[in-house]
Amino acid sequence: MKKCIFILMALLLCGSAVLAQQVAIEKSAEFDEPEYGWNKLLQLKNGNTFYFHSTKRDGIEVTVYNKERKQISSRTLESRLWDIGKMRESKIVGLYEINGEPVLFIVQADDRVPILYRMRINPNNGSIANEFAMGHLPKVNAFAGYAVAFGHVEPPDIIVEKDPLSDCYAAIYFNSFAHDRSERIKVVHYDGTHKMLGQAYYESPKGAFKYLRYIGAVVDANKRVFIATYGYNSEVGEQKSRIIVSRLNAGDTGFVHKLLDFSDDFSDTRSVMLYNHYNNKIQLLTLSYMESGHHAYSDAPNSFYMHMFMPIANNGIGSRTTLKKQEDYFSMISYLDPESLTLTGVKELAGAKVTTYGQQNIDKDYDYDGIPQQMLINKDNTTTVLSEEITNVTKEYGSGSGAMYHHSATTHKTLLGPIGISELSDTGAELRGYAISKKQQAEGTLPLLYINTRSKGRFNYPQSAAHKTNDNEFLSFDYIDGDKGRYIVFNDLPVNSDKDEDEEKRKTVTNVSNTNTMCYKLNDPKMDKFFLFGEPGDKHNSTFCYIESSDYNKDLNTYATMIVERDGRDKAAKIAWVKFQ
Repeated sequence: MKKCIFILMALLLCGSAVLAQQVAIEKSAEFDEPEYGWNKLLQLKNGNTFYFHSTKRDGIEVTVYNKERKQISSRTLESRLWDIGKMRESKIVGLYEINGEPVLFIVQADDRVPILYRMRINPNNGSIANEFAMGHLPKVNAFAGYAVAFGHVEPPDIIVEKDPLSDCYAAIYFNSFAHDRSERIKVVHYDGTHKMLGQAYYESPKGAFKYLRYIGAVVDANKRVFIATYGYNSEVGEQKSRIIVSRLNAGDTGFVHKLLDFSDDFSDTRSVMLYNHYNNKIQLLTLSYMESGHHAYSDAPNSFYMHMFMPIANNGIGSRTTLKKQEDYFSMISYLDPESLTLTGVKELAGAKVTTYGQQNIDKDYDYDGIPQQMLINKDNTTTVLSEEITNVTKEYGSGSGAMYHHSATTHKTLLGPIGISELSDTGAELRGYAISKKQQAEGTLPLLYINTRSKGRFNYPQSAAHKTNDNEFLSFDYIDGDKGRYIVFNDLPVNSDKDEDEEKRKTVTNVSNTNTMCYKLNDPKMDKFFLFGEPGDKHNSTFCYIESSDYNKDLNTYATMIVERDGRDKAAKIAWVKFQ
């Protein structure tokens, strides 16, 4: 048996050595592993790379590297408009290159008034070129938390969405507490020089919905902005919930609306919205919980939560664990004509080819039940939908059992399981599917579609006092659509590398310090895998990457990420630039 294991490991190492030749890696000089906080990289078209780091109280540090990967500047951004000492109460809502400059969008409250600030940064030395207070929401009253928790009201929010093909962007102000239904959403459209192209309030279509939730937006250069909302009511007999797609043309003062006819049975819907310029269609990926247990495109049950209660007794002290597996969200892609906003096609995201891949390569009884986390349009006009199996674990601690159980404390964790990759045609037909086994444990409860928001640089500090580490930002996975291949990257324990894809034999990642970064190349119909930053020496050495910090620049065909190299108890951080050959 030991001989067989040695042979398997040797074959894996040989294969990794060959595959590793497909990547060229450059590294910066080392620096201290950063404290818990926001870490994000941005590669500019001029070849410079910006590394942003913030902590709860010390503002935002920015380090600039040139084309030769040498540090050319380092400074702390000190704002004249917002308080750098209140990062914990702030939200990073966007980081983009606009007109050749890094532009940071941050929301911070002043006396409970959320204000959106824009900070333009010099692309050569990281100094502040300009900062501006763009707009704000009304003052949030003291009872807002109660309304969110018990009144079916979404928390107010400010969102910034940028057009990936131009420098134009939009700021969306979502005021869920507005009494006037026509003032709950405000959209402001900007060009690449930060000139306002137009603004308008978003009215509830014919006043039919008491509640509106912003769920997505697309900016089409300097011409128009599309947004998607979820409209719903709380009273029986009122208009059923609908997904609404709307358009604001530059210079107009009002929106054109379209209610999607198939969505009247939806509940708690979220989305990813893209403009596919290859076929001139709006693509809307929706993720919905179905209260009725049925829908028009599938007769599968929709129970949303699978509950498991496991009381544990120990001299009157025990715990109760609840597993909430979000496997029954219903997801689909809708295709819309941008001019008429009419539906041209709807496809359910069943992931059949992901399951087939698992049955052929993992286990004959494999059944993938992950939920979509991201949608991307590839340069060959295919669409990739990235999914992940997610289980929320809530543990209540207390004393006693049964009816006499007394709750005293609660902890939340999220189990991040296998990855599903579906490649779709321009009409939504599933062309290929891949399944990759993975077992990770994150702190707290992660929001739906968090991979999509993470890719835009958005970040806010968890408000739970129990969440004290940044391990979550090293977890989940990343996807790279390279010039010569497509890759999945995530951190895993080396012991899992020889398990093939056997889920039962894999160990769960609970501490990233013992992991190494794995890379899977998608080679239809199979995959090749290798250690992205080289083979691990022994259990005392490892190299893992900060997934949330990563930035892939398609123009440069370069994936930049922060890595941590561990040698025993010693750790050193570096910036790594990976070019897939």
